Amino acid sequence: MTSRKAGFDKSNPYRSAPRVRYVLIMWSSLSKFIDRLSKWVGKASAWLIPILIAELVYDTIARYLFNAPTAWSYDISYMLYGAAFMGGASYTLLLDEHVRIEVIYEKVSRRSRAIIDAIGYVVFFFPSMFALLYFGAEFTIKSWKLLETSGESMWSPPIYPFKTIIPITALLLIFQGIIEFVRCLISIRKGGRSLDHQP
Repeated sequence: MTSRKAGFDKSNPYRSAPRVRYVLIMWSSLSKFIDRLSKWVGKASAWLIPILIAELVYDTIARYLFNAPTAWSYDISYMLYGAAFMGGASYTLLLDEHVRIEVIYEKVSRRSRAIIDAIGYVVFFFPSMFALLYFGAEFTIKSWKLLETSGESMWSPPIYPFKTIIPITALLLIFQGIIEFVRCLISIRKGGRSLDHQP
């Protein structure tokens, strides 16, 4: 029985059997949703940077011109910076902008790059992200139970909402990582041709 008789047309997978078409449609919808979510969270997090800059400028002026340092500047600054950094992580992964050693990577074919990336996801990315999710969630739950405060300044604000960002970031990175890993597999299968996402 040929592949066409079996309901699978290799020349155009979108004309394949209903089950294959369903999987392709679901994959396309899921990948686009995760991409949009990562992009939205990343761009929203970027707006924390001008707020952070304004806060630091205000505190500097208050401290050195009016001799009136704020009690809340230190806590606000590391919370804003941490939220911006972690919030942009999955979007950075989508854009393929995370740091890598490119001495060899840039000299190989696209298919070879996809193989390297796929191995990297399995060996390094997913184990570390699942560890971050597990320990970050444990860390956050404990903080909520204690209603933990920062203890880093006289202001000493609640710190548990900020720590909640850790497992959320890990979860977003895992979702985006799964999408990128599957894209690597598709690229390997297609001989390194460009993939389906448009950041």
